Amino acid sequence: MMMRTGFRWFLWLGVLAGLAGMTCGTPQVRAGSFRIDNWRDLVDTYYKLNAAQFLSRATFGPTQEEIDELAERMRRQGRRRALAEWIDEQFEKPASSHHALIKEMLEADGFDQIQEGIGHTRYRHHAWWHIAIRGEDQLRQRMAWALAQIFVVGQNVGAFNVRALDATGQARWMGITDYYDMLVDNAFGNYRELLHDVTYHPVMGIYLSHIRNRKPIPSRGIYPDENYAREVQQLFSIGLYEMRPDGVFRRDKNGDLIPTYDNETIKAFARIFTGLSYPGGTHLYNGPINLHEPMQMYADYHDTDPKTLLRGQVVHLPDDPEGEIEQALDNIFRHPNVGPFISRLLIQRFVKSNPSRGYIRRVARAFHGGRRGHGRRGDFKRVIKAILLDREALRPVRYSLKWRPLRLVVTPRGTEYSRLREPVLRYTAFIRAFHPQSDYKNGYFMIPSQSWNMNQGPYLQPHVFNFYDPDYQPPGDITNYKPSRRIPNGFLAAPEFEILTSVIANRFANRLRGEIYNARARFRILGGSNPIWVNISLDFQREADLSGDLNDLMEHLDLLLCHGTMSDRTKEIIATALETHMPSENDAMLRAKAAILAVLTSPDCAVDE
Repeated sequence: MMMRTGFRWFLWLGVLAGLAGMTCGTPQVRAGSFRIDNWRDLVDTYYKLNAAQFLSRATFGPTQEEIDELAERMRRQGRRRALAEWIDEQFEKPASSHHALIKEMLEADGFDQIQEGIGHTRYRHHAWWHIAIRGEDQLRQRMAWALAQIFVVGQNVGAFNVRALDATGQARWMGITDYYDMLVDNAFGNYRELLHDVTYHPVMGIYLSHIRNRKPIPSRGIYPDENYAREVQQLFSIGLYEMRPDGVFRRDKNGDLIPTYDNETIKAFARIFTGLSYPGGTHLYNGPINLHEPMQMYADYHDTDPKTLLRGQVVHLPDDPEGEIEQALDNIFRHPNVGPFISRLLIQRFVKSNPSRGYIRRVARAFHGGRRGHGRRGDFKRVIKAILLDREALRPVRYSLKWRPLRLVVTPRGTEYSRLREPVLRYTAFIRAFHPQSDYKNGYFMIPSQSWNMNQGPYLQPHVFNFYDPDYQPPGDITNYKPSRRIPNGFLAAPEFEILTSVIANRFANRLRGEIYNARARFRILGGSNPIWVNISLDFQREADLSGDLNDLMEHLDLLLCHGTMSDRTKEIIATALETHMPSENDAMLRAKAAILAVLTSPDCAVDE
C-alpha cells in the first residue's frame, strides 16, 4: 500500500512542478538561490554554476563529473581562460563517424547492409544517439547538429531508404548518414568549404533536385530546376532581406525592406547548378547511382551563357563549368549578409532565441575574420568561440548575495535572454546526467527514432525549413511584446515552440516518468515473433543518498539538470510535496526519483536561461 501511494504521488509531482511555473512571472520571483557555508564554498558554487551553464550549451548535456572538473579548472585558471582551453581541447578531438559506427553495429548484430527484415534505416538513429550520449567530441557533434538544422536534408525521401548497394558498394540508405558525417567533418572547418561540399553532395542534389539538372532548351520547354538555387540563398547563406552586421534589416528611402535577390537571380543560379550528376558516367543520366561521393560535372549539360548573380556580378566561364560554380559560391560567400545571417542561426542553436544586435555583430565580426579582419573569413572555430565566450553567453543570469543565512542568489535576466530547450537536447541531457549503461552488445545505445515523443529527431526534418522557423512566434503575449532596442527588428522569436504541442508535451513527460520510475530507458528495436529489446540503466544512487535533506537534493538537481536557474518558488513547491507525501522515512530511492521527475518537467528546467 505504501508503494502504491508513493507511486500515485510520484505521478502527480510533474503537475505540481507545472503549477510552479504559473507564478514565475518576473525575474525577482524567478530568482533561485544556493546555500553557502563559507567563502570557499561561495567560490566553488559560483564556478560550478558557470560550468554547468557553459556545458549545457557546448555538449549534449553535462555530467556532475564534467561540471566539477571544469569548475576546478576555472577556479585555478580563471573562467574565460579555462573555457577557451576546454574549447581548444575539443577542437583537437577526432571526429566520431556515424557511418563507421553503423557498420560496426551491423557487424555486431550479424547483419549486412542490405539484409531484409532488420529495419535497416533504424541504424542511422542508433548511431546518432549513441554518439550524442557517449561521444568524446561533444562540441563537434553539437555543431554538426546545429548545421544539420541549417543545411537541412530529411530522410523522408524514397531514394534515401533504398536497401540496394550504390556504386561504392555501400547501401544507399547510408548515404544520408554520409551527408551528416560531412557536416561533422566540416564542423570546425570553413563555411565556404562546407558550402562547396553541401552543393556537391548527391544527397543534397536529390533533396533539392539539382542533380541531373540540365541547361535550358526553351524550344522544348526545358528549364533548370530552381529549388537549390533558391534555398542556397534563402536558407543556407543570406536570407530574404539585406541586413546590417548587427542583424537589423536595411530599408530603402521609402522605409521598405530591401530584398537580397529576385527571381532573375534565382534563375541565374539555377543555370549555374546545371550539369551535375552521379560520378562515373559518360553523360548526365547514365552515371551509376552513388550517394557517397561528390557529384561530377558533365559539361555538355551545363549552361554556358553569362549569368548575373548577387550584387550584379557576372559569371561567364563557358569552358570551365566547375569554375563557374566556384565563382557563384564565392559570390554568395562574399555577400555581407552571410556573417550576421549564419551567426544568428548558430547563436539560436547554441545559446538563446533572441541574440542582441551587439551579440550578432560580434559573432559576425568573427565570421568575417576578427576585429581587424586578419583572420580567415568563415572560420567556424573562430565563430564557435565567439558564440560560446561572448559576454551574453557567459552572463545569462545575475549573481548576488543574500545574508542571514548566506546564500548565492541566481536571477535569470528575463525573456530576451532565454529559449525553450529543444526536446532532443532535453532528452540527451537527462540520459547523460545519470551514468547510463546499455545492456546491448558492446554497450551500444540502440535508441530508435524518438519523434513520436518529441516532434524532432536526427534526419527527421519534415521539410527544408527545418523543424521550426527561426522567426516563429507562438500565439499569445509574445506577438504583442515590445522588446528592448537591443533586439534587432522589434520582435521576439521562440522557434522551438512551433513543435511543442499539448500531445507532445504529454508524451515527453510520460516517457520521462516511466524511465525515471523504472531507472531505465527501454526500447524495442526489432519487432516480429522474436523482438529485440535494449535497456539503458540509469543510476540515481547519488540522488537517493541526498534525499534525506531536500535542500541538498534540490540544489543538486538544479545544478545538474537546470544549470542553476530553478526558482526558489519551484524548489519550495516540489520540496513541500515530497515532505508531505513522501516523508524521509519512506523509500529514499522513490523520493529521489519523484524529485527528478518534478524538476525535469518544471517550466524552469524546460526553459534555458
